[in-house]
Amino acid sequence: METLFAVIIGLLAAVGVFLLLSRVIVRVVLGLTFIGYAANLAILTVAGLRDVSPPLLTLPGPYMDPLPQALILTAIVIGFATTALLLTVALRAYQVAGHDDVEAFGDSLARDPGAEDGSFADPEHQSPDRPDLEDEDASPVAAGGRP
Repeated sequence: METLFAVIIGLLAAVGVFLLLSRVIVRVVLGLTFIGYAANLAILTVAGLRDVSPPLLTLPGPYMDPLPQALILTAIVIGFATTALLLTVALRAYQVAGHDDVEAFGDSLARDPGAEDGSFADPEHQSPDRPDLEDEDASPVAAGGRP
């Protein structure tokens, strides 16, 4: 049984590293998630895969240690919250930059290259990769047309 778990842990870690090396931001987030799953299974495997009694005082015999299960449960909750946060940041980065290529982000998300003083870009507007319309009268909606 430990051999099967070792193979599964190795596959999850390998797929996670492969996805982590990708240039697409959603694949990077999924790669981190797979590496977290591999770590959870590693903790479970190291704790031992024995068929012993749960830690209840009414049952006889050697008891199973509940600490690894508590650690894994906590890691699952934290991993879910971290994945949700990373996906939200990835969505916002895609909305601002207009692409999901991690290498092409550069500094365009943080700085406005058109500003003389090097100030930060406004988070309420598009990045310099996709600037907003400067003149509101030039838009079809302002002229009474359809968008």
